[in-house]
Amino acid sequence: MEKPDTSQPPLIILNPAANRGNMALHRSLIASYGQRHDLEYIETRLPGEAQELAKQAAQSGQVIVMVGGDGTLNEVVNGILSSGSRVPLGIVPAGSGNDYAYNTLQLPREPEAALERALHGSPVEVDAGIVNGHYFINAFSVGLDADIAVAVGQLKKYPLMSGARLYYTAALKQLLLGYRHCPWLTFSIDGVEIVPEKQQFVLLAVSNGPAYGAGFRVNPQADYRDGYFDVCAFSYTPLLRALKLLPVLQRGEHSSEPEVKFYRAKSVRVSSALPANMQCDGETLRASTFEAQVLPGALIVRI
Repeated sequence: MEKPDTSQPPLIILNPAANRGNMALHRSLIASYGQRHDLEYIETRLPGEAQELAKQAAQSGQVIVMVGGDGTLNEVVNGILSSGSRVPLGIVPAGSGNDYAYNTLQLPREPEAALERALHGSPVEVDAGIVNGHYFINAFSVGLDADIAVAVGQLKKYPLMSGARLYYTAALKQLLLGYRHCPWLTFSIDGVEIVPEKQQFVLLAVSNGPAYGAGFRVNPQADYRDGYFDVCAFSYTPLLRALKLLPVLQRGEHSSEPEVKFYRAKSVRVSSALPANMQCDGETLRASTFEAQVLPGALIVRI
């Protein structure tokens, strides 16, 4: 494991728009810590800024701590992995989902404890992935849940829409209004065709961690350090059946359902009959073909 440049203070990147802008507690904790220890602190102002800051810091060997939600984490991960350098990353979750922080790494939910862990926790190597040139740490998916991620972005502007309520509302919206538009897909695992002719799927989810979407345990057996993706393929089923399965999927109790199949893979290729939404750690893209590879131990995270 490469060692960071200990002569430099850690860089703390805070997204002031996280947690609906209610970041006063996080700011005060960082200010208090800064009075006792040396650190560099920057608040982002524009989308994409966290990625560029993280890339520059990683290239100089600087330890990075991000304070924000899944979108900020995605930017910072892309910055580090595109830098060609390896430095420890600390995560202080402060968003509406925080799936990777809470459900995969089991980081503290109390901000002060999370900051302490981010700055002084044990460094561990964790898997990442890349899909269509975009890095991710937790999950990417095509199908209803990617459409839900688009709906989440639209619903966030409304009061009281955060966490599980936000994701569950977006899920119900898409189930009731957009379900029949679930994509027709083919996919292969490690170069082997699993579905050679296009079939309609509710979702195809590829992940390092067990949960995303504010706690939906889509790949409940996923291990973020085993060097493999876990893949959940959920075939199309009538809407009433899908509504019944939604809470089962959230609990991660869907392994015995006939519509669901699981795989493990180092690479996945997905093709869609028409351009489809993809969510990648909560960020959304649109394409007709998605090619993903696992990156074993690509990141160093303090836990």
